[in-house]
Amino acid sequence: MDIYVARQPIFDRKMKLYGYELLYRENQNNQFNGLSDKKATASLLSNSFLVLGFDELIEDTHGFINFPEEFLIQQLPRLLPQQKIIVEVLERVNPSEKVIEACRALKKDGYILALDDFVFDRNGYGPLIELADMIKIEFSRATIKEQLLLLQKYRGKKMFLAEKVETMNDYRLALAMGYDLFQGYFFSKPVIVNAKEIGYQETLLVRILKELHKKEPDLNQLTNFISADIGLAYKLLRAANTIQYGSKYPIHSIRQALSRIGAKEMIQWIHIMMIKGAERSENSELIKRSLIRGKLLELLACRSGLVLKGSNFFITGIFSSLDQILNQPMKKILAKLPLDQEVKDALMGKPNKIRIFLDAIVSFEKADWQAFSEFISKSKFTDEAFMELYLKAIHWQHSLNE
Repeated sequence: MDIYVARQPIFDRKMKLYGYELLYRENQNNQFNGLSDKKATASLLSNSFLVLGFDELIEDTHGFINFPEEFLIQQLPRLLPQQKIIVEVLERVNPSEKVIEACRALKKDGYILALDDFVFDRNGYGPLIELADMIKIEFSRATIKEQLLLLQKYRGKKMFLAEKVETMNDYRLALAMGYDLFQGYFFSKPVIVNAKEIGYQETLLVRILKELHKKEPDLNQLTNFISADIGLAYKLLRAANTIQYGSKYPIHSIRQALSRIGAKEMIQWIHIMMIKGAERSENSELIKRSLIRGKLLELLACRSGLVLKGSNFFITGIFSSLDQILNQPMKKILAKLPLDQEVKDALMGKPNKIRIFLDAIVSFEKADWQAFSEFISKSKFTDEAFMELYLKAIHWQHSLNE
């Protein structure tokens, strides 16, 4: 069975990651329209794909999962541990006695219940509101007055999540109104009064990159560059001493480390350092997403037989949000970096092979299943193969913080 699972981050009042809503669909159809869809969702929750990949997808936080009426009555949320999931009751669910009893049983056993896309002034919804631990409200759809009245009525009794928060101004308004959690793409559009300048370490990294791109890089010059920054030297030595580089003997010098890692791997390592160096609390999810994109693009390239191009795919992915991270035009940023023209064209939106793959990943992240399905139908990938590589990319991103 072919299943896609995308995710959207949810933050708390301090912009700390609280969890991910898992957005899923089966095959080419995104509607729950019969027994086959019930089986698809049951399979999604119970099979080894999600059971084995669930922790990777939610990163030790919470997984928000939508459950239609039948699945609540059948108690399907019990297929996943209560401490890791938030059971979202879809807005289309009829608050029948069976549904209320099912929700009461789940709540009794420690499951957290959330009302999804809350509908104001809905008849017969009172019992579900009382049972719910969390209420999700489409921030842009409901009036401010309606939201404030509900927030005031249940303040301290329930958590409130603002959905579809698309800008930092939306986030700040929802924060002031008293919301506890926030979901949307506002995290990818940070508000910064002045553009971020590339600091000392980033300047040094650019100099190292320029040296590495020469036909014959000067090992002595590279050693001097890296030795000038304690943090860089430490990270390089630590990277070179990992099992990944396949040696029984520890590295004790910068020169040794450079020789072991090699120019190609060193270029990737420097790009990772550049993107991680720009990480701040307000853009941490954006940095994480960029790193996952980079690794996923590289894996897709290799699986497509484009092994020699893998590095360019990787660099394009990790730099794909650099304009948002630095709050500068992409064209201005690229003028300072020694990148292949193919990478620059992809980052500027020109329709080359890398850009096609990047656009597919972006559509997947946004759960734009129609656009993503068009890519899959034209590519060599199956849904299962794509999800396998996506989980590998997430796992790789986790490993950078270990």
